[in-house]
Amino acid sequence: VFGSGVFELDLHEFKNQKGLLANGNACKPSCRTYFKICLKNYQALVSPGDCIFGSTETPVLGTNSFSAKDSGTLPRPIQIPFKFGWPVRAWKAHNMHPRYHILS
Repeated sequence: VFGSGVFELDLHEFKNQKGLLANGNACKPSCRTYFKICLKNYQALVSPGDCIFGSTETPVLGTNSFSAKDSGTLPRPIQIPFKFGWPVRAWKAHNMHPRYHILS
């Protein structure tokens, strides 16, 4: 058995009404907006590090603000395929004792 799937992110709208970069400086003349998506373990405060479940980066999708209906370049949805194993609990029919297997 092979474990695989696709994480999908469906963007509908992005607003940067003040036209600012992440560091607070103004974009000149306007921002060129793209997204870096990183799948990793849950963190209440996200820290830098490996994207252990996958990552992707979009091309430039628009300027300061845009919506899916305004942009023909907005990928719908953004997809990150993944292939990794995870534990699955399985029972033997005759004694109902659980056995753990790794799907990979």
